[in-house]
Amino acid sequence: LGFPDLGKKGALGVLSFVVPHQYLSGRQFLLSGNGDGGTQYELEASYFYPVNRNLAIVPSFYAIFNPNNFDSNPTVFVGNVRTQFSF
Repeated sequence: LGFPDLGKKGALGVLSFVVPHQYLSGRQFLLSGNGDGGTQYELEASYFYPVNRNLAIVPSFYAIFNPNNFDSNPTVFVGNVRTQFSF
């Protein structure tokens, strides 16, 4: 989902949900095999905030559930902040 002009003209809020892979075959090619039957899925939220015409700040947050397709793995939370310079 995208939310253009969220809070300021030119800003963009994004919320995404993805299931990156669920291996049913070919598990001999993966270090973790096919996990323990869990399905990995991810939730991401990011916000593009233009400070001015040439500078933007982009904070993001990710939550990865059942990493590597293991139900027994804890949820991983990742946050970062990027700065974008345009010339």
